Amino acid sequence: MKNKESKENQENQENIENSKNNAEEHHESNIEDNEKSESVSEAEDALESLTRENVKLNDLLLRSKAENDNLQKRTLKQIQQAQLYSTEKLSSELLMIMDSLEAANNLSEDPNLKLESLIEGNSLLLKTTKEVFEKLGIEEIYPLNDDFDPESHQAMATKESEADENKVLEVMQKGYKLKSKLLRPALVIVSKKSK
Repeated sequence: MKNKESKENQENQENIENSKNNAEEHHESNIEDNEKSESVSEAEDALESLTRENVKLNDLLLRSKAENDNLQKRTLKQIQQAQLYSTEKLSSELLMIMDSLEAANNLSEDPNLKLESLIEGNSLLLKTTKEVFEKLGIEEIYPLNDDFDPESHQAMATKESEADENKVLEVMQKGYKLKSKLLRPALVIVSKKSK
């Protein structure tokens, strides 16, 4: 009987040990499940936060792109309007010259044309053209007796002279500039020292 009791005690001890082990394993399993659950919950929260941030950034990117597109369109339209305005201004000024040329042409067909009338008409046309150039901001380059400037003069020849070297002795054709932009260099003859 002692053997039986001892066996039963031993079995009870084993059962208690097994129960403890099972309880500990169950407790550890619950802890792991809770940790996994918390970890999954944190990951879901992080994913949701990243998704919201991504949506905000995507919206910001789309707005920036639209703003950039609008800016490009506005700039292109302003450039086109500026070109149209400058062409319109030039055209209206050229009409005055065209009117003067047509009047001179009509005058030249007159059989009673006098040389004085032709000269007067030509002078008037030249004066009108100079006025148009002045309105448009076109400046004449006539560098007679100035130092040679390769930026606005084009030397067509050199000529021995008593004058200082590299002085403009003759202007073969006037040059023109529009503000700081050279439209055409002046064609000049430049001095060089006599031998």
